[in-house]
Order: sequence, then structure tokens, then C-alpha cells
Amino acid sequence: MSNKSSGKLEDLLAGGSRHYQIFPKLDERQFALLERYGERRKLITGDVLFSEGERHIPMFAIVSGTIEATRGTGENMHVLGLHGPGSFTGEVGTLAGRAAVASARATSDCEVIVIDEESLRALVIAEAQLSETIMRAYILRRVAFIQDQNGGVLVIGSPASLDTLKLRHFLSRNAHPFAYFDIVEHEEAKALLERYGATEADLPVVITLQGNVLKQPTHRAVADAIGLSPDRLNGEQFDVVVVGAGPGGLAAAVYAASEGLRVAVLDTKAPGGQAGTSSKIENYFGFPTGISGQALAGRGLSQCRKFGAEVGVPIEVLGIECRNAPPFHLRLNYDEHLYARSVVIATGARYRKPMLERLEHFEGRGIYYSATYMEAAFCAQQELVIVGGGNSAGQAAVFLAGFARHVHVVIRGDGLNASMSNYLIRRIEAAANIIVHTRTQIVELNGDTQLESIKWDRQGQIEEKTIRHVFLFLGAQPNTAWLGDCVELDRNGFVLTGPDAINTWSSERPAHFLETSRPGIFAVGDVRSGSVKRVAAAVGEGAAAVQSLHQFLALGE
Repeated sequence: MSNKSSGKLEDLLAGGSRHYQIFPKLDERQFALLERYGERRKLITGDVLFSEGERHIPMFAIVSGTIEATRGTGENMHVLGLHGPGSFTGEVGTLAGRAAVASARATSDCEVIVIDEESLRALVIAEAQLSETIMRAYILRRVAFIQDQNGGVLVIGSPASLDTLKLRHFLSRNAHPFAYFDIVEHEEAKALLERYGATEADLPVVITLQGNVLKQPTHRAVADAIGLSPDRLNGEQFDVVVVGAGPGGLAAAVYAASEGLRVAVLDTKAPGGQAGTSSKIENYFGFPTGISGQALAGRGLSQCRKFGAEVGVPIEVLGIECRNAPPFHLRLNYDEHLYARSVVIATGARYRKPMLERLEHFEGRGIYYSATYMEAAFCAQQELVIVGGGNSAGQAAVFLAGFARHVHVVIRGDGLNASMSNYLIRRIEAAANIIVHTRTQIVELNGDTQLESIKWDRQGQIEEKTIRHVFLFLGAQPNTAWLGDCVELDRNGFVLTGPDAINTWSSERPAHFLETSRPGIFAVGDVRSGSVKRVAAAVGEGAAAVQSLHQFLALGE
């Protein structure tokens, strides 16, 4: 099937210089450094170092002997590689105690250096040169694991199911490898359902390595089953809790954790926020050839884990008790809670939904709010519509034009100049299969279970067009409902900070930079009133907020 690949993991990126970066060989000097953080241990042939799905596993550095890395079990097991002296185990999840994505077994008598989770984090912070080697290998291994989708988690779903699309998005954006079986396209799907006692009414179905069957599961249930969610969070107290793991939230977490604060970052979906769905960000400083939103988020997540920040996904903050605080009491979903000496609001904004009848009925069945490779595969060589005139819409148009037969960009205004970067406008104008329709809006969606056609008002003329895929990128609404009356908002629901938040300011001192109307609570990124809606601006605010909250914490309020 198209979602599965073959061959050893080592072969996936064997070309060029990447192979030695994924599987570097440590020398005697580096092993001497490792021994400061771990202990030597002898293994005999057949000993299992760790199993796929196991949490809080140490790093094993091989002094002598060989170990075999595998994924899957029984008939579905395949070998990722055989590793000898100088090699070490792990990937980015190892730093955070997340579930192992592979198993390891000694294939000969071995001597290894064992470094536990806490000591490994200390190592990557203290030993800069060795840390660079380990972190680069860990990040690239995670990339390779995503490409090698044999074994591991199985997802069985339907193209007509919004829950299936959301689940695939959740796993993909959290960089967790899985094999997807479509009930329509793949003959194996029905056999798998029968084998595991499920029916099409149960879709989507998730089958873990251990054979656990999850029917129509929540994302949290999946995360718990595969070891993606945190297991040491409920009831804990942190110096800083960052709500939202977009660029601003991740930046705040990295700077706070790197300065020794105990940090938790919470997000309902995945690291990266809205920017994480961007196919390519080309105007972010330092990346002249551009970088995908998910790649940028992945790097930020790796930095968070390197410095010991706890990134909790998928966790939703339902409310915050801020009277008589700090500590602030945050109520989470699934009857969980935690406490924070300070809070950074980084929940960003979501795309606005137009007032269209049956819009929600077609979500995932022709209506989409992101343009990733998954959606691109749905509309290959087809005609599609993108609604919106901002940079997100422009990036989506350029990206999807490489897959679709024709792309229609629909805007209500007279042109793109007021809301889109010039480089994107030039790309759109240069693309032969993109047309911009000004003073146009969709007024009707038609179809049974799937979107089949639309009606649009094009400069006063109502026309019907056969379109099965519509991408919506309309403005922004702040994610601030969970705040209640804790902090002051502007008339559009965005968080007021600094001098703009003085109406309800309760402290005798002046507010710190990016501090809200509630002392100890800060806001960064798109959720903040008056913010510049750019990735670089959000990252800068996240970094700056840490200096302000340090000043707040020093006062001991």
C-alpha cells in the first residue's frame, strides 16, 4: 500500500552525508564523557534493552558487541538496523520520557554505558560538542522513523470521516509514525477490522503494537496508548506554564527552561500552532530557502526537550483561577489540573468560519482549514478553491498548485496587495494554474456526503461550479474563551498587555513588558492585541516575555 515503505531504516537516508549524522560513531574521548553521566553494564545475547512503547528508557551507548533495532512484532516485525561499538540508542522522545518507537535486543554479549533520562538531559546541556552530535542524530532519526512506516501503530479509517482526517493530522503533526489503511482503497482494511473485532461503524480504529484496539478514540486516548502524552503532569506546580505551543509559546518555553525555570507547555493539538500547518515559510530570518512550519516546530520542540521543558499534548486548558494568585490554578480536560507561579498565554488565533449552510457537514469531506501533503493528495489533478487573501492563503495556493490541475483564489476585496507579502503575490501571478477572483465569495455548498459543487457570487453574478475541495483561510479569531474574566480583552477578544491593560491593573508597580492586566500573566503572539501576525514576531515576543516574567518572579508576588 502507498503509505508503507520497505527496507532498513539505515537505507532511508543512506545517501550523501546524512547517514553518518544519523548513526555517528563515538570515539574514546566521547565515551569518557558519557561515563561521567552513566554506568557500564554487561549484557548477554538475547537481553532486551527496551521494547517499543516503553516509556522513560535510558540511552545505551555500545562499548562492545552488537544490538539489533526492530519495529513491530511477530510476522510484522522488521529490522531497522544492527548497531555495533561506538553507536548509541534513542531519538528526541527519549529526552522527554516518551514511548520508544522501536525495540532493541542484544545479538551478542555486550558492554554498554547506560544513561538515564535525567542524566541524559544534563549531558546535552553541559557537553556542547557531544550534545550537537547526539541531538542531530536524535532529530534525524525521528524524521527517518516517520518515513519508515512499517509496523507500529495502525490506523484504519474512511475518506468520508472527519474524525479519520483529524486523527491522521494529529499523528502526523506530532511526528508519530503510523500506517494508514483506507476502507475504500485498501483491501487489507476490512480484513484487519475483522481480525481485531471491529466494524466499519467503529471507524476510525487504532491498533497499537500491543494489540490494543481503540474504536473512535479521542486524541488523548490515542496519545495515552502510544506513549505520546505526558505521565507526570496532573497536580504538579511549575514556575511557568505556557498555554499554546505555537512559535511564540515554544520560544518562551525554550528561553525559560534554558534559564533553569521549571516549565510546562500545553497544547490541544500539536507543537507549531497555526504556523505548523504551513507548507513553507520563506520570509523567516535565517532560512533563505524557506522551512516548513512542521520542521520549524519540530526544532523548537527538540530544544524544549533538550532543556527539560514538559510539552503536554493533547492537553486543553479549560479555565484558570487567578484570584488570590499566584500560584495560578489551571483546570485541564480529563479532570486534571496544575499550578503555575506565572503563565504565558500563547493560544494564538484560529481561522474564522464563513456563514455557510452545511459548512460543518462538509468539514473533512471537501472543506479544509490547512494545506498539508495529506490534503494535497486528496485533490491531485483536480480543481480547487482557496478562500482568503493573507499569507496563509498565498502559501497554500503556491503549494497546492504543484498538485492540483487548477487553483482558484477567492477574495472579497479588489486585490491581494493589502494583505499578502509581495513574494507570494509574484509567485501566484507567475503560476499558470492559479487564478485570483476578486470581489468574489462562496454563497452555497452542495453535495450529499461529500462536497460536489459550489455556488459563488463573482462580482454580482451567481455561478455554480463543480468543485470538490475548498480551503478556508479567513481572518483570525483569538483563542481566549478559557480565560473567562481573568485578564482584560479588547473588543475583538484579543488579550490586552502593557499600557493598554491599565483599566483593571491591580498592582502598585507598573506592568512589565507583555504583561496582561493580571500580574504574573503574560501574552505573546497572535492572541495578543496589536501583535504583528508573523512567526518571527511571535518568537521574539516569546523570548522577551521570559525576561519580564523573571522580573515578576524575582519580586515574589
